[in-house]
Amino acid sequence: MEKQSNDGFHKNSGRLTELEKTCFVIMPFGKKEVAGKEVDFDNIYKNIFEPAINTVTTPENESLIAKRTDMDAFSGSINQEMFEYIMYSRMAFADISGFNPNVFYEIGARHSAQESGTVVFRQTGHAIPFDITSIKVFEYEHEPDSKIKTSRKFITQVISESLRQNRLDSPVRLALRAQWSGVPTHMPELAGSPESHIHHPDSDQESYSPPNKDYWKKQVIERFMRDAEEAIRLGDHDMARSNYWAALRLDPLNIIARMRLALILKNQGNLYDALQEFVTITRLQPDYGEAWKEKGVIEGLLARKLKDNERKKTKWLPDGYDSLKKATLLIPNDFDAWSSLGGVLKNVHGDFDSAHKMYKHASEISDGHPYPLLNALKLEALETGKLSLKPISSLLKKAKKLRVAQSEASPPVDTPWCYFDIAEISLYQNDKEGFLDFLKEGLDSCSEKWQPETLLNSLKDTLVEKNIKLDGLQEGLNLISEAIASYE
Repeated sequence: MEKQSNDGFHKNSGRLTELEKTCFVIMPFGKKEVAGKEVDFDNIYKNIFEPAINTVTTPENESLIAKRTDMDAFSGSINQEMFEYIMYSRMAFADISGFNPNVFYEIGARHSAQESGTVVFRQTGHAIPFDITSIKVFEYEHEPDSKIKTSRKFITQVISESLRQNRLDSPVRLALRAQWSGVPTHMPELAGSPESHIHHPDSDQESYSPPNKDYWKKQVIERFMRDAEEAIRLGDHDMARSNYWAALRLDPLNIIARMRLALILKNQGNLYDALQEFVTITRLQPDYGEAWKEKGVIEGLLARKLKDNERKKTKWLPDGYDSLKKATLLIPNDFDAWSSLGGVLKNVHGDFDSAHKMYKHASEISDGHPYPLLNALKLEALETGKLSLKPISSLLKKAKKLRVAQSEASPPVDTPWCYFDIAEISLYQNDKEGFLDFLKEGLDSCSEKWQPETLLNSLKDTLVEKNIKLDGLQEGLNLISEAIASYE
């Protein structure tokens, strides 16, 4: 083996030292279309990302330096410098806005190489693809100009916290850890362990034993997981479900496969099967807050299908409250967990006062997400008999902007609720035409009777109950009732 020169050694050491202080920025270049609007990503890098990253100090008290490769790197093969940045940078900052394929490729390469040190951002309201919904994605705003300073500060905070905690954030590494606890020691090319080598006294060669049954079993599980992810990308959720089931037959303790399967079952409306999977996950991993949240949501949906008298006869049946309460303790900053808890308190327990508090808290920690914001608004109307719209007019505009962006994604995100929320906000903004148009869009995208029923009850039990007059409300209620009748 050729001996490395001292100059080469010092050169490589210097490069590694540089990368230890580098935050590699993975993002689109130039002007790109995002949700039907042209966005200048070079301007965003210059005015938001770069100054925010350069403000960060590492735990070793070194200044973090933002780096990104030039556009030439994308014109042909990705060069060595690009791979070094992706693989070895102390931090990687990715912006998925616009669903740029190069961005997703680099995120995948980064997650394969590093267990931690990757943060993913998107522009507010931009959709998250199904196959990365398990990844924590933060939001930033680049317009109006007044939002730039806030976005810089938030990005600096997220990166600083990630450096301090150094938590596992790679779904690739997490999936591999869930599938097996370690690499077989008899596979030196995988394990790199000296114990895996077998030295023969009469030979200068080192050899190792062939792969055993356990190794090949793990390879098969990995193939099923890979095929499931590919099926999701192609929109074939039935095939993805089959592959996850196949993986679980070989490895029943695979939490990642079981969670992904449960989410697919939930999205397909197989609530009882999904609930069974979430129950299993919470037993296998009691501190998995997301699983407790999903379990509570489904328990709440099933409880709402029972009439009050039937529910009283089955007090032993979980209604989602305990599961969601557990979720709020495990993931206290997840506004969706608090909102879902408010939904159970309102729709199952009939405790409007407590529900209002949950929704209000969720709205605060989410900075005005439409789901908790609109529910808190209606419950306040129920308590006071009026709508206080002026103090939250800016939040309503922001919520509408988010939902419009989601409705314009391909495919639309969170249907039919994104349409229903836009319709309701339009109603509060005295936009009768917008209210009815988006309401029709939402009703057309409903797949089950309980969806329009939920909206109808929400409006009737608050606005109608308190005799709050809004232009177009009654006409909208008639449309919802007609849609519900079509399921009969």
